[in-house]
Amino acid sequence: MHSTSESPVIDSSAGLRRPGLLVFLHWATALLIALVIGIAFVREGVEEKALRATLMNIHRSIGLTVALLAMARIVVRLAHRPLPPTADMPPLARLAAELAHLALYVLLMALPLIGWALSSANGKPVTYFGLVNLPPLVGQDEDLADDLAEYHENAAWLLIGLVGLHAAAALHHHFVRRDNVLRAMLPVRQS
Repeated sequence: MHSTSESPVIDSSAGLRRPGLLVFLHWATALLIALVIGIAFVREGVEEKALRATLMNIHRSIGLTVALLAMARIVVRLAHRPLPPTADMPPLARLAAELAHLALYVLLMALPLIGWALSSANGKPVTYFGLVNLPPLVGQDEDLADDLAEYHENAAWLLIGLVGLHAAAALHHHFVRRDNVLRAMLPVRQS
């Protein structure tokens, strides 16, 4: 049995709400994705080696946090399965939304693992915020590092594109379809 505070709630003014923990994890993930991408772009313009290394360590740790949050989101979604739909959608549109969500979850977990393997292939140690030393995922290998760097960058661009598509779809639901899809995931109750 689910607690009342975590179960979806029907509210005549805001529509169907998603579980509070799921909403929190969604927006925390979005914030960390923006941060990890921002750090990657800022790092490209930094010349000083020590600062570049620090930024990379923060990038890695936040990326690993994103993977942990993705796993937590999956657990919360499974605990509240099935989540009722927040809007009537044609079957093909619902399938497309579900496939996009699946792709987002896969990327949220795969990108940090590829990055970790990339660091390992480059012979760089990976720590989690300097607190925990993580074992290398692969042996040091320059050719593998080159391949992983390409995979990591391509997957990052794919994630950026999917996040943009996800945001555009939410805005479409809110402003064009005028349904509850966006309101169901807003971090604060709408009146």
